[in-house]
This record gives sequence, structure tokens and C-alpha cells, in this order.
Amino acid sequence: MAQPILPASLSPHVCILASADVQQVLEGAGLPPLPEILQCFSPLPNVTTRTTSLTSVPHELFFVRFSDVLDIENAVHEDEEQRAGRMMDWMGSRISQRCERWMETLDAVDDKGRKVWRNSTPWWEEVKRCVEGDHVPSSTEGWNHPVSLILAVTTTAANPLQALQDLASRAFDFPPWVDLTSLRYFLIIHPSNSPLADPIAEALINAVKKQYGLHSYLLPLHLPTDPLPQPVSIQAPPPRLPTTSSLESPLLTPQPTGPGGLGISPSPTPPPHPASPMPHERRAPPLTHKSPEGPPPSPTPQTGATLRLASDDIQQIGAFMREFVARNLVPWMEKCVIEWNENYSSSRRLPSRLFSSTRRLFGAASAASSPATPTHGSSPSVSSVTSRFTHGANNSVSSITSVTSVSTMGGGNVNQQRRLAEFATILGDYKLAISVWETLRKEGRGGSDVLPLLSAPSPALALHADHALSTLRGPQPRQGTPFEAPANAQYRALVYAVRWESGINRPDFLSPTLEGERWLVKAASSAEEPPTAILYAHAAFLSESKRSRRRAALWYLVAAEKLEKTGIKTLAMYFFRKAHELYQVPPPKELSPSFWESEDRSPTQWEGFSAVLPAIEHELGRLLYTTGDTAGAVKYFLALLKPVVQHGPQLHPPHSANGAGSPLLPQPSRGKVYLEDFRVAFKHFKVTEGDAWKKLGLQLPITFCQAKQTRVRFPGDAVEGDSAAWEKLEGDWAAFWSQHGKEKLGKSGKAAVNETFWVDLVLKNPLDVEVTLSGLTVSVREKSAEDAKETPDFVEVEVVDDVVLGPRDTRTIPIAVRCKKPAALVITHAVYEFFSLLPATESLVVRGRRLNDTPQQRQEKTYAPDVLIRIEVEEAGQRLHVHFVDDRHLVLAQGEYKHQRVWLTNSGTRPISELWVLTGENDEVWIEIGASDSLDASSSSPPKTEILRTTNSLAPRTPRRIPLDAIHSAPQLGPGEEIQVPFILHAAHHGEQDLCMLFVFREAPDTPFHSTRVTRRYEVKPILNISTSARPSASSDQAYIVNIEIENVTNSSNVEIKQVSTLSGSWDCSPLHPFSSVIVHPHQLASLSLGAKSWHAGSGVSETREFVARKLNALLQGGPIDHSEPPALDLTCTHIASDSDVVPLHTPATQHFIHCGRRTMTAQATAAAHPDIPARLHRTLFPLYNPATVDVVVFWALPAQKRAGHILLQGPALGASHAPLREVVQAARGMKAKRSMYAETQRERAAIIEAIEACEWNREEDPVAVFVKDGHVTEHDFRHGPCHVPLSFTFRNLSLTHPARVTLKLAENVGNDRVDNLLPPSYAGRLVHRTVLEPAQSHTAHAKLWATRPGCYALDSWTVETEVGEPSAPAPTQEFLEPPAEAGKPSQPTPRTFVWRSRQLRYLQRPPAGDARPFVTVVDTGRLG
Repeated sequence: MAQPILPASLSPHVCILASADVQQVLEGAGLPPLPEILQCFSPLPNVTTRTTSLTSVPHELFFVRFSDVLDIENAVHEDEEQRAGRMMDWMGSRISQRCERWMETLDAVDDKGRKVWRNSTPWWEEVKRCVEGDHVPSSTEGWNHPVSLILAVTTTAANPLQALQDLASRAFDFPPWVDLTSLRYFLIIHPSNSPLADPIAEALINAVKKQYGLHSYLLPLHLPTDPLPQPVSIQAPPPRLPTTSSLESPLLTPQPTGPGGLGISPSPTPPPHPASPMPHERRAPPLTHKSPEGPPPSPTPQTGATLRLASDDIQQIGAFMREFVARNLVPWMEKCVIEWNENYSSSRRLPSRLFSSTRRLFGAASAASSPATPTHGSSPSVSSVTSRFTHGANNSVSSITSVTSVSTMGGGNVNQQRRLAEFATILGDYKLAISVWETLRKEGRGGSDVLPLLSAPSPALALHADHALSTLRGPQPRQGTPFEAPANAQYRALVYAVRWESGINRPDFLSPTLEGERWLVKAASSAEEPPTAILYAHAAFLSESKRSRRRAALWYLVAAEKLEKTGIKTLAMYFFRKAHELYQVPPPKELSPSFWESEDRSPTQWEGFSAVLPAIEHELGRLLYTTGDTAGAVKYFLALLKPVVQHGPQLHPPHSANGAGSPLLPQPSRGKVYLEDFRVAFKHFKVTEGDAWKKLGLQLPITFCQAKQTRVRFPGDAVEGDSAAWEKLEGDWAAFWSQHGKEKLGKSGKAAVNETFWVDLVLKNPLDVEVTLSGLTVSVREKSAEDAKETPDFVEVEVVDDVVLGPRDTRTIPIAVRCKKPAALVITHAVYEFFSLLPATESLVVRGRRLNDTPQQRQEKTYAPDVLIRIEVEEAGQRLHVHFVDDRHLVLAQGEYKHQRVWLTNSGTRPISELWVLTGENDEVWIEIGASDSLDASSSSPPKTEILRTTNSLAPRTPRRIPLDAIHSAPQLGPGEEIQVPFILHAAHHGEQDLCMLFVFREAPDTPFHSTRVTRRYEVKPILNISTSARPSASSDQAYIVNIEIENVTNSSNVEIKQVSTLSGSWDCSPLHPFSSVIVHPHQLASLSLGAKSWHAGSGVSETREFVARKLNALLQGGPIDHSEPPALDLTCTHIASDSDVVPLHTPATQHFIHCGRRTMTAQATAAAHPDIPARLHRTLFPLYNPATVDVVVFWALPAQKRAGHILLQGPALGASHAPLREVVQAARGMKAKRSMYAETQRERAAIIEAIEACEWNREEDPVAVFVKDGHVTEHDFRHGPCHVPLSFTFRNLSLTHPARVTLKLAENVGNDRVDNLLPPSYAGRLVHRTVLEPAQSHTAHAKLWATRPGCYALDSWTVETEVGEPSAPAPTQEFLEPPAEAGKPSQPTPRTFVWRSRQLRYLQRPPAGDARPFVTVVDTGRLG
């Protein structure tokens, strides 16, 4: 281990008590006090000490500190907490006073061109010098306790011996805890102007040695005064905290010297030779000395402190320093170490340790480990010490009598054991020192702060540092705010940190083993003082030197915050800038060059940490604004106007009045704070500086205009509506007209002369705060005038006064443009003023696409030319302007009919002869042309049943041509002519809706088409809630009973149900009760029951099922799917209404609305059931109607408001189905799987199969409904014995396509384990009944119940087994069956010839549970009689 270099604060502290004549002599020579003169000669080079084992330890530099006893006495009585607080404030004031000068010298370089402050910083050196200059003893450590006391007099005194005796007999005013174990040394200064001759001075020093011992010295000095010697550069003495007396009382006026400088007399004139100035600059290199035999060297010249001493005097003082230190102070300290080490060793032996432990555990009067020594002023015998230790030939007992040993006194922590450790540390006996420090640490009396300076680097040193700091602060309370340690703890932590940084070799201090910069941060803790901020700053400096930039930036940031709070803004700004600079350094990224190319980013593009940099820039702007640099503040605030990325808690959390933020109040947006600061600063700058802001070149860092979304809109282009909907309408037109001609739908994109068109600027606010843009407009130039900066005179451009954008808001602002002559225009920029303060211009040019056509373009980034917004203005040609006659806001009821009109105006110069109209996919619109399109009830009483022929196709409706001659007086619409087109809007879907209508027109055949758009927004509110349900019927007249419930969901309107119509391809419905119009009051229900029976008169049912099976089979087999449409289907319609109010469904308008509504429902249901099948294939795979379903149309009216409409509802699917697609699905699953490199393909195919298996076309259910006749009452006289009760079980095959084999099994002798009062049945006679039911056939099986007593018998304990068969033709095979019984005749088994083929579908039914069980009642007539 290398020899440690201890900090100067861990050096012997020598106190000087000088007589008044000493100060007079030095002031007369223009010199500072004696302690400051002697301090200039420290450290001494080449000093050798010896350990307890007599091993020599060479010291290249040996520091000694000198101070005045009077200063120590004045300072030592001050409360340590108060003095620590003053010390921290004093250092803060020094930092504040010097920081501006430091900023000027930071970039200074030496003769070799290297930065002067490359290894340290001036603020850290200032703090270190202030800490090292602290010389006041402390009760917690003994480094500042006096080691030696020098009593100094001069030969100019009237009686030097008496003066020396007065000094020796003076009582010292020290607290009892100050250790006075010190060496007394006597110094006699013999100046050249002394009245005593040299021989007399020699006799005087001999007398002093005889009286006081050998620790005496005669110092002859020349001290010339006329002229004064040339000033010699010296190292500046460390600054020291002013005493409280000097701060509270005014300074005394210096008194001049007498003639010749030999005396001092009161006089108002200043002294003739002022003392040498002692400015506090950074430390100069130590003054070197040679041996007394050679001439003393002159101090190293350096700009800083100077001392006016002749070379002979410098040599004499140097000789005295070496004599005092090497031959007196060091031997005395070595002797003390030997003596104290013996006491320490004896106390550490096992019996002593056990005895000490016993006393510590069971109590003792004193716990001192060393024997008590005489107090100051006594004369202990040290003959034993003198006999064992000698150093020099002239050593005598009298010279040692001044040694006094004072152990622990008062409340201090400085005892003989700690003094032993400190002396051994100073002398370089580190082996002994470490052992003693370890003992002290284990006993809880310090040592952890010194061990890192003496031990080799290891992870244990960090633990020592943590322990030293934790013992200072003690346990911290649990509270929300950070705990701030007392001033004394803060100062002691600062002292430790300075010693560690100065005393540990920097490579070791910054090594990964120690990471000493973290020790500085821990020492600073959360204290809000300038010195602790400097600790953070120096830790950041050290981290930056080891290239830990992120950590350094964080600590610079903390230091800047603390300094800003204390008002030191200059240094705070510097630290903020350092943190800002470090946070902008990009981290190393070892990525492939292909990554940057694929992401289209530059490897050098780095914006820094967006979570931290804005807060730093904001603080810098605030500091610049408060210091008067408004221009710099404006630049910072303007740069902050960019999107804020919230990564975590804010850097500066807001606080309430009491210092704590409220979690209930919303936190203000940082963007709002930045914006407000910018507005305030910029307004102030414009007011105070005038037009100087124009020279700053301020540019907004954000953009509001979305250039790629900016569009030019011409008259006829709809503003509202979904763009995808308009594209679909145009695609539908292109698909429709491709089958009729080759003319395309022209999109000229040209404006007409004197016609207003609009530039739709899409503005997006990237900030999370509301902004205002004033004077928003666009810059327009001619295509040929590329350098034009102003808009041409023939172009009129609208200027929008104020546009308010909310946080993260996006708005489209139309800018009206009008051109007065044909021209080619280019829209180049958007112009506005940001909050009416800062003009801004944004380009509307979009970069062209990247080219990849040639190998060179693929290797190097090559882009197509920029895309400009170009507008061709031409003379008006074909123009059609469309708008609604009544454009008020529409609020419709669901299903309501609304008659509307659109006004078409030919605003062009050419006629229009052909006009088409297209509406949205979900819009139900009927163009009213002709008188046959009425929706009202027929007055001729049409029949209540009708048959509709439907194409049964999901194909979208085709565009409808509007014959101009039917609504206009001529077949053409000339220029300037107008027409009205009436239409009916059916509000089928509730909610906010957009009616999108695309009008396509042209002048003549074989000419291109043009289009115009119109949009109408309306709101649809629900009025009725309709639900349907179905259940099998026991009656032979109908197979099902369909229940319809209609609820009025309005709050105040009475709805009249005018008519209910049903539509189905297989079922005919009829009312079970007479029907008349019903008034349904608000929140009331109306119900209607219908009977449904199978209907076979129509065509297309079986063809529809075969079409679905064939198409789905082709889909699953992977073969080509033809584009054939589903077969047509006949629908039977039944109207339940009054005879005079029947609304037929065959009218074109009603049939169109029903077809559109049904197509919308089917398309949505198909897309939901088969999401993996492309929507374009739905029309070729699935039909519009399922023949098994029953649709319900409810016609309603609001008579009071003269409003009417209808609501279409897809009803239930009736009849049993038997998985008709089962074979298709099984075949698809049994196919050999094709290899595919994409797993998604296999998953999609499996999903398609599962969806088809579960769809409505593959339903599977039990076809047989069982009805037990219950409630029958049988009368019998049980006096004649038990009786038989006849029972009947009716079976109905609900399937319209497949037969069913039914087996009824009746159980016997079932125990009564029921909880009700019904008796268990006991069946008699035939217990098993079998029959085969053809499609839609019924059969009744008769059984008997054996009643042994009167009561109610439950008709349960039976099961019905059903097996579904395949439909087949008769064959020569006989089987006895039970045919349906005729009325009044019992059924007999008759043979029937057929071939039974099972479909492998079997079902089992049991009696219903609960109170719904059927029963019969047997009454005993004998008991009644």
C-alpha cells in the first residue's frame, strides 16, 4: 500500500500566544500576525517520523497548522450547532460572492494550452479551503485540539523574561472537554532594531532554557523597513470563520507605529507600512525549503498572497520551523504515542477487558480505560518516561515538565485512546492507528471516518463511510417530506467528505470498488445549503471525469436546484447548463446500419431525454429572465413549446401554501406553464426592446398544419361524411357502369373562374394546452412565378381572425379562395400569428415518395419531386350544385318516413341530360317519381294475404337514374336552371346518422361523367321495442304459436299500431284473435299471438337450401366458386290490420324499404357469423332470406303529430332442422390437408368450418313435440274397486323435410318421492308405443292409468325417444305402424310399405319438472253419494 497523504486538516494544531510587543514589531515591518507568517512555511518537506517499533517513516510533506490562542478561546465557547450553522452560511456567502469571477476563469489555460481547472473546480477548492481552515476544537474529535503551545516574546520588550513569565502563568479559557495534552514551546524573536545586543540575546535564551527547558528558540530577524523587501509569493492561508465578536462589534481602527517602527502610540493616522494583503485565492504550491546550511530558496512566484520578507529572514524562519517540528514537536508526539500505547495495550489484555466489561455491565464510577492524569497546572513526574525515551543530547527533565495529559473531561468524546489514534495517524504509524481506530469504531466512539483514509481500497471502506454518516444524523423520522439533518451534522458530513476526497488517491476514490463520488452524495443528503450543493456538483464533476454522464447530469441538476433555492443563480445556471449538455449526449448504440436505414433515421439524431430536458430549459429560462437576459429567456421558453411526454412525476412538483402538494387538486400542466412564461417574457421583450425581437430569428419549434391531410375542396364536394363512404359510393358507381359503358367518373380537380373553392387546413394542436392562432390564411402564387412572395391581385384569399385549438385538438379550417381569371395556382404556405405575438409560416409542401425502381435508388435514398398543392382555374363547364330545401336539424323516430327534397342547380355553362343518384349502403331512400309510389293505406281494401317474389340476393342496390323529363319541363337541365328531386327517407337505424347522396351526371352519351355530393345529418330516436317468441302448438290447426310483444319506449307519446305483417318462405301466419288498431301508451306493452302453419305453395325453398349447401361445399373443398346468384323465393305475407287500413307490401316504395332493411340485417349477421369469409363472397354464398324464418313488420303512427313509419324485425326460425350441412362439414374435415408455410391459413380454414357448422343454415334440434292431455276429471265409484283412466299422448313432427321414429315408454310402479301432493301414476295395458311420423304429421297414442284410490295423479314417469330418418321413397318392406286415429274410432296397427334410413340423430324427452307437470283427477262418486 502506498503512503497515504493526509489532508491538511489532519495535521498538528499549534497555538501561539504572543505578547503585545510581538504584534507591534510585525506590524511595524508590514507583516501579518505571527501564526499567519509561520503558516506560510507549512508544509515542511522531508520530515521523518518513527513508529512504536522504531521504524522510520519518511514524509515528503508534513503539514502543521498555526493559530492564535485568543481566536481559539473566543470561538471554542460558541455552541457547536450555532457555529456549524454560521459556518455553512459563511461558506454559502463566499460562494455567492466569488461565483461570477469563477465563471470568468473556468476556461483559462496554462502555458501548455491545457485547462487550469481540468482536475478540479474553483467552487470545490473554495469549500475545501474553508473546511481545512477550521481550527476550532470540537467535542467529537481531537484533530483541532492544541498539540503544542508556543509562547512568543521579542527582545524589544522592556523585560522579556517577565513577559515570558506572564505568558507562562496565564490561565487558558478552554472548556473542560478540550484536551490540553500539549507541548509548551518558548520563542524569543530578536529583531535587528532590538535595543538588546546579540550577546545579550544569547544570554537571554540560555536563561530561558535553564528556567523552562530545552524547548526554546531564539529567532533573529532583520525585518528591514526602509525600503521594504520585495513581496514574495506565498500560498494563501486558508480562510477562517469570523468570530461572533468581530461580527457584532465594529472593527478597531489600526494604530500607527512610532518613529522607526519600534513602538505603537495612539494616533489617528494610519500605520506607515500596511500589512501584506492576504487575498483568498486558490492554493499555491507549497513553499520549499533547504537545510539551514544553504541559502534559503525564494518562494515560488505566483499571483496571489505575498509576504514582504527578506531572504535572510525567510531562511531564519525556515530554520526555526524545522527545529520546532523535527526536533521538538515530532519527538514529543512519538513519546506520547509510546506512553499511550502501553496504556492501550494493557487495557486490551484479556483480564483488563473482562474487568472493563464487568464494570460496564454492572456499573462503575468511571469507565475510563486509562488511569487519571493530573490536570492542567499540576507537575506530574515524568522521570520514568524520560528514562525510557530520549531524543537529542540536550534533553532534560525540566524540559518535559510542561507536558500535561488531560483525559476525557466534561461531555466530550476526546479521550486518550482517540488522541493515540490521531497522533499515530499523523506520525504515519498506520498499523497502530488502524487497530486503535477499529477499537473505537467497535465501541461506537468514532473511527469510521478515518479508516477509509488509512486502509487499502476494498468494499468495506464504503461501509465505513456509510456508518460514519449514519451516526451523524441518527435515526430519521418517518414522514412524507425529506428529513434535513441539524447544521452540526451537515457540517461534520461535509468535513468527512472533504477529507475523503483529499486523502484518498483519486483513481482509487473513483474506482468501481469505492465509487467515492457516491460518498459525497450521501454526505450531502437532502440538506438545502450551498456547501451541500457543492458536494453534489463535485460528485457530478468526478462522475463526468469517469464518463458516467447520466449520473453526473442528475447530480448537476440536484446541485443547481439547491443553489437556485439559496439565491446563487450564476452558479445554478452553470450547473443547469452542464446537466443540459450531458443529457444531450447520446448513449452508445451498437446497431446495424440497416436498422437506421429501415427506420429512416440518422444515427446521429438524438433529442436527449425528453422527460428531463424541458424542465432544465425552463429553469434556465426563468433564471435568465430574473437576471435580466430577456432575449435568452424567450429563446428557452420558445424551445419548450413542444409536445410534453409524461414519463413519471414532474421534476418540480407544485406545492401548496403550507409546502405540501394536495393529491386531491389537479396538477397544472407543464405545457401551460411553459406557454404562459413565453407569453409574459415575449410581451415584456417587445415592450422594452421594440423591434429587436426581429433580429433573434425566432421560429416556432412545433407545427400545426398537417400538410399531408390538407385538401382542396371544390363546390359540390361534401364536407361532412366519412371519406371511406364516399370512396365506396364512387367504387359502386364504377362497378355498376363498367357493365354498361367505358366512360369514367371524371375528377377534374379544377376550379371555375369567380367560383369559391376552399383549402381545408387540418390543424392539430400538439400541445396539451389551449392555443390561439390569429390571422390564419394561406399563401398563393402562380405556377410560373416561383419567386413570388405575395398573393396575386386577381386572387382573393380569406383571413380567419382567431382559431382556438384545445389541448391535443384537431380541427379542419376551410380557407376560401376565389380567382377572377383562368390561372394555374400553387398553395405554398400557411401563415398565422401565434397568440398575436409571433408570426409563423408553415410549408404545405409534402415530400415525394421514395423511389425504388433502380438499384441505385434502392441503395441510396432517392425521392420523387415534392408534391405541391396545385389548382387549375378554368372557365366554368359542367357544374351541378346540390343542397337540401329544408336543412334544419332532423330528429326522427325509428322507422319513420320523412319526405325530403333536394335542390339541383346547373351552375355551369353546359347542359345536363343524364342524372343518376347513389346513396349509402345503410341509407334507405326512395326517389318519389310518379303517383304510384304512395306509402299510405289502400282505399280499395286489398286482401290481407299476398305473395311477394324476391330475388333473395345480397347484391347491393344499383344506382337509380332520375328521368329529367319527369320532374322538369325539358329532357335537359340547361345552364342556370333548377329542379327539385323529392324522396322519402326511412329512418331504420337509431342514433346519429349521415345521409350521403352522390349525384352523377353528364352532358350527353359518350361523354365523361361528373359528380357532386350532398350530406344531411339526422338523429334517430327509438320509439318501439319489439320482441318475438315461438312455441309448438298442441292444436292441429297450427304448428306454432308466435307471440309478438310491442313496448312503447317513449316518455310522452301514444303510439298507434296500425298493422302487423309477417313474411316467410315456409310458414303462413294468422291471428288467433280478431285484431284492430291498438294504442300503446308510454312504457306500456301490447301483445299479439299468431298461429303458424307450414306453407308449400311457394317456390324456391328447396332450391335455396341446395344453393347454400352447394356453395359452401365448394368453398370448403377449395374449388372455384361461381358468381351465380341465389334462386328467387316466394314469400307469403299476412297482414293483421283493420279491413280499411291494410298497407300492401307490394308497392315499390314499401317493398324497396323492406328489401333494404332485410339486406342490412342479413349482411351484418353474416359478417358477424363468418368473419373469416371475405365480404365480397357473401352475396355468392348466402341468400337474403332463410325460408324457415318469419319476419315481422310493424306499422305505427303518431296521429297527433301526423307521423308514421314501420319497423322490420327478423323473427324466429320455425320448424326443426337436422344439420343439413353435416356431410359438407365432415367432408371438409376429412380432406387431406394441403401444405402451407403459413399457420394462419390452417387456423382460418378451421375457423371457417366451425362457423359454418354453427350457422343458422346448419341448425339441429329435436323435431318431435309431445303434448299430454291433462286436467281431465274422471268420476268412479271406488266401492266397486279400482278403475282405468284413459290417457292420450300426442306427437307432432315439426320437421318439414324428414320423418321421425317415435317410441313412448311408460314406467310402472314408481315410488312417491315427490314433495307435492300428486300421486304417482301406475300405467296399465300397453306400456310401449311406437310410430313413424312423416314431415308435419301428428299422431296420438292412447294409454291407461290404473287408479286405486281417488286423487290427483301426475302424468310423468315416461320417456319419448326420437330418431330422425332420411326422406325416402316407398319400397316393398312391411312394418306394422299405428296410423293416426280417426274421430270416434280407435287406431289399429296397419301395415305400410317404406324404406327407413336413419340420419343418426337421436333425442330423448322426459316430462317437465316442477309445477308444470300434467295430471288427471279421479273423483270417488260413492263417497259423494
